[in-house]
Amino acid sequence: MSRFDDWVTDPTLRLDALRRFASDRSCIADPFLDRYVVWESSGSSGQPAVFAQDAKAMAVYDALGFWRGPALRRTANPWSVGERVAFVGATGGHFASWVSMERLRRLNPALKGRLQSISFLQRADDLVAELNALAPAVIATYPSVAVLLAQERLAGRLDAVPREVWTGGEDLSAAAREHVQEALNCRVINSCGASEFLPLAFECLCGNLHLNSDWAILEAVDDRGREVPAGEAGATTLLTNLANHVQPLIRYDLADRVTLHAAVCACGSHHPVIDVQGRNDDTLQLGRGAPTVQILPLALSTVLEDAAGLFDFQLEQQGPCRLLLRTGLLGKGADSSLRRARAALSDFLVQQGAHGVHIHCKSGQAGRRGRSGKVQRVVAL
Repeated sequence: MSRFDDWVTDPTLRLDALRRFASDRSCIADPFLDRYVVWESSGSSGQPAVFAQDAKAMAVYDALGFWRGPALRRTANPWSVGERVAFVGATGGHFASWVSMERLRRLNPALKGRLQSISFLQRADDLVAELNALAPAVIATYPSVAVLLAQERLAGRLDAVPREVWTGGEDLSAAAREHVQEALNCRVINSCGASEFLPLAFECLCGNLHLNSDWAILEAVDDRGREVPAGEAGATTLLTNLANHVQPLIRYDLADRVTLHAAVCACGSHHPVIDVQGRNDDTLQLGRGAPTVQILPLALSTVLEDAAGLFDFQLEQQGPCRLLLRTGLLGKGADSSLRRARAALSDFLVQQGAHGVHIHCKSGQAGRRGRSGKVQRVVAL
């Protein structure tokens, strides 16, 4: 981002103007300069990135999402049969998933009443109430949210049972998939995407993720940037986006660990099978005794990023009501960021019903890395 103005191919695009646009929540999904779709990353690497896509790039993303996405796994396409679809995620900023949903509603007026977005920043009982009222046939969300909804169903609070749950954005373990499918009595269809390339991989009928290798190149490399053999996970992964010519990402470090397999999948697809170890943050259980309050990791990250502007952090639970918030930043700026972060986090936890949580802060201390190679941003007890 520090050299953005040097490598963007349209000289009318300037980072300061894009940052101002992305900070205005009233213009989500509005075209920037009348022709660009803009979203920003979550900043899990310590600094959020801003991405602009032109009509050609969006046409590629739309086609991949439609022809290879989860809708084609169904006997009837939910976009065309009048079913309600609920997206449960971060709805307060210019994030790729939220911008994409709002853009889809604008492109197809028939979807305005059927495609609804629900914030995961609210209390679990309010989230469940919205889903019960909407009764969607499909819920698109993150694996950690899907697990929360499964638990709410088992507790007898979630009445709305979708026919399918579409997940992405986090690791989906086999155990989590089985738990959600059994609790909700529905199919779970996973996908893989990134702010740098939205529809990166799709799940086939065999349950494998297939890379959209005609539009995205992934290279699994070791810690010295050397290619690793097929079937082995690299230390990180390099992405080349062949669709976006406005911001030409060439061998861009995703910081995820990906395994590319050489064997052809039994489904018959010639797109390579990949395993992804990406975001694997924990859901926190806060409180002494029962019931505890469950706090979703993506909700915590969203609060710290949006309300406090803190992107370089790790939040570690050290007791039932004790959290440690650390950052690798140093100096007065780090101290002021931590003060804002602690205040915002405390307010959010109280709103969620988690009272009496003590938050301790440390600067100049980098967080430990998880198995994906990224710093695990939220670590449970």
